Amino acid sequence: MRILLAVLTAATVLLLNTQAFAATTGLVKGVTTLAGQPTAGVALTLKGEGTTLRAASDSSGTFAFPQVPFGHYTLTAQHAGTPDISQEIDVASDSVVNLALELQPLREIGHSQAGLTRGPAAAPVSVNSLTRSQISALPNNQSLNSVIQTVPGIVHFSYNEPVAHGFHGLTYEIDGIPLPLGTTSNFSEVIDPRTIDSLEVFTGAFPAEFGGSRQGAVINIISHRANDLGSGDQGLLTVGAGSYGGLQSSLAEAARIGNTRIFLNLNEERTNRGVDSPTFAPMHDASNQSNQFLRTITTLSTRDTLALDFSNNYAGFQIPINTVDSPNDPIFVPPGTDDVQREYDGFLNLAFTHNTADGNGYFQIVPWYRSDRVVYDGDLPNDLLGQVDDGNGTFTPLNGLRQDRRSEFVGLRLAQFRSYGPHAVKFGVDGSVENFKGSELIEYYDQNNNVQTFTDASSKRGTQTGAYIQDKWTPTRFFSIFAGLRYDGSTGYTSGSQLSPRIEINGQVDPKNLLHVYYGRLYAAPFIEDTRRAAVVTAGGNSNALPVYDLQPERDQYYEFGLAHTFAAGMRGYVNLWKRDATNVLDTTQIFPTPIFAVFNNTIGIAKGAEGRFETRFSNGDSAFVSASLSSAQAGGISGGTFLFPPAASSDVTLNPEDHDQTFTATLDYTKRFGRDRSFFASVEPQYGTGYPVLFQNGPGRLPPHLTFDGSVGRDAKKGSLGFVASWQNIANRMYLLKVNNGFNTTQYGPGSQFTLRLTAPF
Repeated sequence: MRILLAVLTAATVLLLNTQAFAATTGLVKGVTTLAGQPTAGVALTLKGEGTTLRAASDSSGTFAFPQVPFGHYTLTAQHAGTPDISQEIDVASDSVVNLALELQPLREIGHSQAGLTRGPAAAPVSVNSLTRSQISALPNNQSLNSVIQTVPGIVHFSYNEPVAHGFHGLTYEIDGIPLPLGTTSNFSEVIDPRTIDSLEVFTGAFPAEFGGSRQGAVINIISHRANDLGSGDQGLLTVGAGSYGGLQSSLAEAARIGNTRIFLNLNEERTNRGVDSPTFAPMHDASNQSNQFLRTITTLSTRDTLALDFSNNYAGFQIPINTVDSPNDPIFVPPGTDDVQREYDGFLNLAFTHNTADGNGYFQIVPWYRSDRVVYDGDLPNDLLGQVDDGNGTFTPLNGLRQDRRSEFVGLRLAQFRSYGPHAVKFGVDGSVENFKGSELIEYYDQNNNVQTFTDASSKRGTQTGAYIQDKWTPTRFFSIFAGLRYDGSTGYTSGSQLSPRIEINGQVDPKNLLHVYYGRLYAAPFIEDTRRAAVVTAGGNSNALPVYDLQPERDQYYEFGLAHTFAAGMRGYVNLWKRDATNVLDTTQIFPTPIFAVFNNTIGIAKGAEGRFETRFSNGDSAFVSASLSSAQAGGISGGTFLFPPAASSDVTLNPEDHDQTFTATLDYTKRFGRDRSFFASVEPQYGTGYPVLFQNGPGRLPPHLTFDGSVGRDAKKGSLGFVASWQNIANRMYLLKVNNGFNTTQYGPGSQFTLRLTAPF
């Protein structure tokens, strides 16, 4: 906390002379002309996603919207003596939308409507955004992970974990600030989805500003937008109930006091089906979660804002049990076994924003703090009575575990952005310090069948430092190059560094087609966690032995080639080919026979695939999308971790499918809006996936494919009218295997049919 206070004090001093930039915004700029001459005084309004921005052209006819949060917008231009014109545009993080507008009557010079909506400097094909209205109608919108899994390249794995482009690990940012994950085996999500306004998912084409952590995908979250609230105050109270004893309540309140907008979210929920169970009917699987989130946005001047985010989360999960020896799950424990995992999480961010006078530049300074803690409370007497059927008539007793792991982060983010004609240059620095502490207590049977107790404690400080520079160069309206260079360095139980070039080329073949090519290197530091002695003990070794901590940073090379096609205004599709070559792939494994999860390296990994998405927004408010992915993810060898055998050389590696390798996956969603004000909606969402490998990196066998159907019907809550949502997941009750026990992982089934009804009252 002393470090945090020092950082905040330094930031306060710097506020007097600094500017800011939010990582979740793009730049919209252009020039207006009348009869070929620059025209001043043209009023431009950019509206969408709960945001309304206004600008006017100056004496040279130029205009700029310097900080446009990602999303879909309508640009309207007005000038005396000429008709108004409205045009839809898409904005993504770090995108530059450069427009040339001519009046007489007002039209865009040299571009069709499709070119304006999706130009070569806009978002690449592998970036998808989900708006507030889209998220509100999704049948699974109570889970952030389920929302993320609707985009191509991301599959739904066990414990509802999103796995992106072949390997574990996502990077999260909220309101432009990082949310690092400090411990493994978390069941809760980084933020309650009821707090989210909209989100953006990078599955590839990563700008140089993202790095240092595992990047299967980058999830950009906007919690609340400054224009979500005009004046006064407003609020929503929601209560819900559903199957599996589910209960929910949430309070969302917003108020405006002077130049400050305040957003408060309080969320609570419980269910008897918290995590994926080893049995069809879940036993001992209750969970309860609570979240408190506060965001304030203060307008200091016409160009300055100061924003604060604060979040506090708690989650408690019963660990599901199996009480009967079965072929699918040979691990069984006595009835009433009561293992529980508790998770604590919180963060505090402060961001100052200042735009330059011409609207073409900004600077950011953001101090931030984050803490997370995972406590596993095992039922030691019953755990020791649990057994594993070895398959040859013998049984191995289980171990009992109690574990407490916590991480604290303090970080500072600085970034400078400036647009110079066809160039949009950004550079910045990210630095953070992590302090990790962990303790373990393991009870186990020794070779003489006597109960032994092992205790261990570890602590470590680590750092991550990143620096980058990137330039989006658009020499013509048909072509852009987005080039960047990033440096990453890390220390902890292991140290490393890397210089990573990244380059993206977009070419507009014609007004409706955009070709995209990308190459980039990625660097990911491992978690700061130490389970070496626990690995020795569970393998029957000497508790005083301490293997070398030989974890390595993961280093990837990522390639993609794609084509985006605009069919009509609001109707777009793309196909994308991608490949990821990785060395020292970071993964997690369960230290058998305990619930300890440990990080390890695969020597090499290769993931590749093809993916596509079609999405459309109709003028009547209806929307639809189809996402599909065909991919493979293979890895082999061990190059580091808590294993008690030497690492494998690359020449000795045999590649086999990862346990999360799903050959084909597809999601379809159609949302119908109806009623006089289109406030009613109905949504249907089928999902299909081929089965995962039966054995982890061992053989071609796969679990059966699965097809599920989800649906929802509801009404948006508006002042004076009650809102409701009735959602039904897995309507056909098709429970399917996600995993079978194979020495590394326990058996897990996907959830059965679940129904929830929520009522929302505005006030």
